[in-house]
Amino acid sequence: MAASIFLYLLAFFAGVISASFYSWPPIIWVFFILLIISFCWRRRRYLFLIAAIFCLGFWRSSFLPAADRFLSSYFGRPAADWSFQVCTDPEPAWDKQIVILCPLDPFSHRLGSGRILVNLPLYPRVYYSDNLLIHCRLEKPPVFTDFDYAAFLAARGIGAVCSWPKVLSVTKNQSQGDIFNKLFLFKREILKRINKSLPEPASGLASALLLGYKKTLFPAENSIWQKAGLSHLVAISGGHITLFLSLIINLFIYFGVNKRRALWPALILAGVYVVITGVQASACRSLLMGGIILYAWWRGRLSSAWGPLLLAAAVMLWQNPGLWRYDLGFQLSFLALAGIIAFYPLFNNLFVGGQRFYYLQSLSSAFSLSLSAQLAVWPLLAWKSGGVSLISPLTNVFAFGVFSPLFISLLLALSFNVIFVGAHFIWWPANLLLDYLLALARLASIAPGAYFETPNFGCFHVFIYYIFLILFWAGRRIILRRKNLRK
Repeated sequence: MAASIFLYLLAFFAGVISASFYSWPPIIWVFFILLIISFCWRRRRYLFLIAAIFCLGFWRSSFLPAADRFLSSYFGRPAADWSFQVCTDPEPAWDKQIVILCPLDPFSHRLGSGRILVNLPLYPRVYYSDNLLIHCRLEKPPVFTDFDYAAFLAARGIGAVCSWPKVLSVTKNQSQGDIFNKLFLFKREILKRINKSLPEPASGLASALLLGYKKTLFPAENSIWQKAGLSHLVAISGGHITLFLSLIINLFIYFGVNKRRALWPALILAGVYVVITGVQASACRSLLMGGIILYAWWRGRLSSAWGPLLLAAAVMLWQNPGLWRYDLGFQLSFLALAGIIAFYPLFNNLFVGGQRFYYLQSLSSAFSLSLSAQLAVWPLLAWKSGGVSLISPLTNVFAFGVFSPLFISLLLALSFNVIFVGAHFIWWPANLLLDYLLALARLASIAPGAYFETPNFGCFHVFIYYIFLILFWAGRRIILRRKNLRK
């Protein structure tokens, strides 16, 4: 049964990928024909079901973004006045506000449901659900030689950019009782307290770690964190969610709750955390990935996470078929988790087996976890970013080692800041840990051989790397299975 579900999921993935290179509109009728045959002819039913699911994935991935159909007729026209509503929580940056807008009447019947990306000045500040009157020119997102920016935005439902914007008016929405409105205002209040209480660049790093505001980190730090292999820490990732879940579970265990029963309230609280961070796609994906890791922990076997991982990927690709090709975050999250499931047992036995001291065992286990994830994502990073951090397995160990006390100190500081207004001493522990992470990234980035540039690394090299990696994993499983049979 498990093998057949695995084949069905692979057929769906193959259909989604194939549709990205070739379009065949009548594929949905082929799906229905194959589905009917599979029910009528029992002898080879599974073959027809596999073919039908392939056609279903092909059909789902063949949809063009709706935004293009509504917005394309306005590209290239002179600038005009447009009425928009802020669709999501605007992301603050150093020199601008990154805002996603939805059309408002009387223009919504002309622009349809397509969303627009605009970079607004720092002031006036805009918030979720604000109604804006903007003077700008609608343009199609550009396609660069090494990056299809238009397809990248289309995968997020964004069909246009608003160039040279000028904000004419900002009107607060009357529906102030909206739960998302209150949550996002609460999030902005936390951001204000962090900015007032911590110096730069520590405040920018704290905002990125706790709230998911990736652009608040000082721009000069981005290349440093990339060379140190810590760029994923400034975005809400599976590591954040897994850490958050582990903290909540340990808290419930401390109060006497069974660890397996503590899983469910922890997942609920993690969902609230995802909502507070803005219901970002990366946060929702990370919650799902963190839940998979916890499922494997609950089952007691890491290998049992293969099925949930593939099923989660299928659900996300059904909701947005463009993720596999245009969303680097989805690709890295999936590959990192697959690397952990496939190689963590091997590295854990290799590095932890001979250790007798608990502290060394913890460090070795963390290194095995980091190395397993990095082994799976290195070629993709070499291709997409033009370089690979060879020191990342080590830096991630020392970085994640302070995550638990850092999160706890930030949450305690925010809580006590309400009572002790202006008492900056309650932020000292968080500031010390943030400075440690910043110093770690700077030292790791200048270490000899820490970063290896790969300007000529292409898709073919990525394909060859993963072929050898899969063969190594499959060969090791065959050897272990034969050893178990001999026993």
